[in-house]
Amino acid sequence: MLRQWLRHRMPSQETLRQHRILALFGERLLDPDYWYCNRHSAAVAVAAGLFAAWMPLPMHTLVAIGLAVMFRGYLPLAIAMVWVNNPLTIAPMFYFAYRLGARLLDTPELAFNGSLSSLEHEALAMAVPLLTGALLMGLSCALLGWIVTRLGWRWKVQLAWKLRRERRNQR
Repeated sequence: MLRQWLRHRMPSQETLRQHRILALFGERLLDPDYWYCNRHSAAVAVAAGLFAAWMPLPMHTLVAIGLAVMFRGYLPLAIAMVWVNNPLTIAPMFYFAYRLGARLLDTPELAFNGSLSSLEHEALAMAVPLLTGALLMGLSCALLGWIVTRLGWRWKVQLAWKLRRERRNQR
């Protein structure tokens, strides 16, 4: 079901070939392996997308595409998983990552006093705890997403086999 939904909403390969920014990946992006969903490629795509979603960098989608290409993941799902980080969730996610990083590094949390002159200093002081927390959360969510996807896929296959066996026994 997810496969069909993604297939209808993804751009064509010709559109991707003509995109300026995606030319960075060259013809590798058009390899059919990146457009076929199986248990491995789906789990890798979920992990890549969730990891990229936590990174406080611009262009999360390019990070997810790069990781999916590197680890042979299903590109449409990797791109879709990046959108866990959206305008509604980005502030709470990064605030939580900053607090986690500050606690791990044992640095005091900064309070913004509202003046523009101190904004640059405070942004630099917040960078290390934010990156530390975001990296830890990205790795944790990627691992958890990978495990849940693998187990969910396995459960779905086992359920299908069980239903198939029951139908066969009813005949």
